[in-house]
Amino acid sequence: MSDVPSMTGYELEIALAAIATLATMLTIGIAFMIRPSAATLYWTFAFALAMVATYGVTAGEINDLETLRRASLGALMGAPAFLWSGFRAQWGLRPHGWAGVALAVLSAVTLASVGDDNFTTAYRIAFLAASAFAGLFFIDWVRAPERRNDRLVLPLAIVSLAFVVLAVGSFAAGFFFPPSGGDDFALLRIIASIGMLAYVGCALVAVVGIAAREGGLVRTPTASTDWQLFERTATERLLRAQRTSEAWSVVYLRLDDAEDIRQTAGATALAKLSARFEEEVRSVFPAESDVGSPSTGTAVVLVPRADADVRDHLRAVLERVPDLDVDGSLAIRPTASAGWAPASVLGYDLDALVYTGREAASLASEKGGDRWERVGADVVQRLLSETEPR
Repeated sequence: MSDVPSMTGYELEIALAAIATLATMLTIGIAFMIRPSAATLYWTFAFALAMVATYGVTAGEINDLETLRRASLGALMGAPAFLWSGFRAQWGLRPHGWAGVALAVLSAVTLASVGDDNFTTAYRIAFLAASAFAGLFFIDWVRAPERRNDRLVLPLAIVSLAFVVLAVGSFAAGFFFPPSGGDDFALLRIIASIGMLAYVGCALVAVVGIAAREGGLVRTPTASTDWQLFERTATERLLRAQRTSEAWSVVYLRLDDAEDIRQTAGATALAKLSARFEEEVRSVFPAESDVGSPSTGTAVVLVPRADADVRDHLRAVLERVPDLDVDGSLAIRPTASAGWAPASVLGYDLDALVYTGREAASLASEKGGDRWERVGADVVQRLLSETEPR
């Protein structure tokens, strides 16, 4: 084996270990700790496995422990399967979490026990098996428009397709150009390490970006712009209504058990339910109402109606929420809670109406959900108790 490929391969392993370590730290700190779910758990497993396996490869080379090096190379092949499982859980699909464990164990045992003559061939097969899960990820990604439109996942989808092409090409080359010595494996490993480095980097961008976006650490430009537009429009309409003392109200609606739905069915399923929820709110309340959504699973309505009309609309929308799960895919029956803040009681300041409406919705949720609360003495007492020194 020549010195140049050996040194290059070693440096690539160090780079892969560094990025895998960073990915593990960020995934645990930003994703799993803030938004614990099946998806973030599988992603943590993927990066932690890549980190430990790369350390094992490096330690095996430094200490001349060939069995450890080969077993670690095999274990590394399970990381793409764990990433695939995480994204399937994120998209509300069955994750098949056993696949990562099975591939990591089988590849590690095979590469550690196979003879020198067949090692390169076994490595090509294990690399091809790992790429199959990158291919499955690409297929799952391309099937749904909302997944294809997620720019955070696009780089990973592209590099996953390249991963498959590289693995298939490497496997086919093994038939046309049979292994002739250690240099063949050194070159193959350099190519595989470069591909894995790019793959882990793109996966890190997708995983941390999605976790930060859904954890509320960042807001998408579209969501932020829509909510800001609602705030400007609602503020202007309330200022005009104040001059004539018209009857206006703010209704704050929120899906009950939104976090449980996210963890059991995935963020995509929750996003779909939230979109149906907002559409239902728009269809129930009068056309001249303004509807905005400050976050997933919530809807805020500015209603130019008398109290009796607002009450009827509230009852109607809450009755329709359980029917939003049209395909029966959720393990939890969807319900909603609502807080009703009338301007006749609180004045025409939008921030005050939204804030007290949100507190009333929280109170309704604490009382069991699937109900509404009008801002009154209970909500005021709740606000006072939160501001009292302890």
